[in-house]
Amino acid sequence: MRVLMVTRETGEDRRYGLGRSLTPLFEPLKAAGVDVRYFCQEDLGASAHARRNRWMQGLARLPMIRRRPDRLNLLDAWLQRLHVGLAAARLAATDGFTHVHAHDPWLACGVAIGLRRYAGGAIRWGFTQHGFGSYSHATHEDGLEQGPRMQTWMRRIERMITARAQWVMAPTAASLAQLARDLGLPRNPPHWHCVPHARPALLPADAQARQTARATLGLDGQEVVVLGVGRLVPLKCFDRIVRACAGQRNARIRLLLLGTGDAGGLHAVAQGAAFGEQLRIEATHDVAPFFHAADIYLSASSTESFGMANLEALCAGVPAICSAVGGVPEVVGDGGWLMSNDVEALTRGLGALVANAQWREMWARRGLERAAQWPTAQEVAQKYVAIYQAA
Repeated sequence: MRVLMVTRETGEDRRYGLGRSLTPLFEPLKAAGVDVRYFCQEDLGASAHARRNRWMQGLARLPMIRRRPDRLNLLDAWLQRLHVGLAAARLAATDGFTHVHAHDPWLACGVAIGLRRYAGGAIRWGFTQHGFGSYSHATHEDGLEQGPRMQTWMRRIERMITARAQWVMAPTAASLAQLARDLGLPRNPPHWHCVPHARPALLPADAQARQTARATLGLDGQEVVVLGVGRLVPLKCFDRIVRACAGQRNARIRLLLLGTGDAGGLHAVAQGAAFGEQLRIEATHDVAPFFHAADIYLSASSTESFGMANLEALCAGVPAICSAVGGVPEVVGDGGWLMSNDVEALTRGLGALVANAQWREMWARRGLERAAQWPTAQEVAQKYVAIYQAA
């Protein structure tokens, strides 16, 4: 069995994206006899990128596209995924892969078209849905604007893709249920599977490791360090975290946000709340020191299909406050403090943990207990193998 994992990511995306959940599965998959390879945008040559840019320049001149940035952005997203999917299908056919696993339905559309052309349908294919519900809705919430009519068309295409795939996976049962509702299906089809992301390798820090992490990061030992992790995009609602931290007037708070994107708006919010000096935004390949240095982890996302950083916080023994959206309650369970993602609730919850060390210890212990029950990379890899074999 030879499996080609396909994402539309870049190397930069892998810091906080799918690479963090997929890469840990490669060794156990190989141990199970599966030859697996990761394929993404960076594997396309310069000529391929130049060709796609020429297509976009030509299409941007069409009357129905010109002066419509929303349509241009949507077209660019589709072309990007179709391009990667077609290239992956061609590689799968020429290099003898038996399965192609795409990591969004639009990407899977390119894979399916390419496999029909290059392999005559002999290679099995399917995809994982990482957004909460339909991909058109998830991308719309992520800033790729689509009107009602466009979303209707996108969902029709997605329903066709899910029907033709040999497997459809999602990391939580809530995600699959929402996908069925969005696509107008009465129930989950039998080739749909809930396969969670594997338990991260993060371990809790003892007193010495915590002290070392703080010294390495240049943090004051007297500060209460609050940590947030994710792409700097609106749906992560980091502005609410900034305001919740700024609302702790009687405590020395240091807020660390790990993520890539435009940080200007967040710095402006912090300055407006007289919190500018206490906010620190970084991009890193290694999140472990930041989790080990943190006193509290805070997530205020407006939507999540899974929330890998939430699970990492539980594994690291950091008391976690998480917005109860999407698949988050299914993952966090009773291991974190679930609440609504409005600023008032987050401010109250954060204030309670800042003021009470015993509460922090209690939530850290409950998080570790929850994390210990989570499937390992080996167990998740076995589920992948079973699905591939069934296909």
